[in-house]
Amino acid sequence: MEQHRFEILKTELILTQQEVDKYDQMSTTIKTWAVTLWVASSGWALQSKNKEVFLLSAVIMVVFWFFDGINKTFRMNYRKRREEVSKMLEKVFLNKALNENDIAPKLPIHDLKDAFRHMSTLHLVVPYIALAAISLIIFFAS
Repeated sequence: MEQHRFEILKTELILTQQEVDKYDQMSTTIKTWAVTLWVASSGWALQSKNKEVFLLSAVIMVVFWFFDGINKTFRMNYRKRREEVSKMLEKVFLNKALNENDIAPKLPIHDLKDAFRHMSTLHLVVPYIALAAISLIIFFAS
């Protein structure tokens, strides 16, 4: 029975790491699209001499900032579960018995309010706010 629980935990560790990796890749994709759309809309605004498009580029940054916050929430929830499973597996390697409740895989529960908390982390705030601020400065300076 102990070997069966070990295999379940090992599989859960692999699956949770795959989810963390997936959300890391999605974060890169979100940032890439945000910058691409910001550059395109800013270029359009400069080319067309339509300063209101700079407002659009600022809105684009806010929307992608929110999506990145949600993505970060999902990633952190899976990371937390991965760490829990790692600690359970550490018991196995230290020749300690697993508890009965250590075998039930628990998928993370995602809460939207955590997205707002993650949005306030420095590494998410700076790029999005900086680009949105540039758009607003150019809008008001024009």
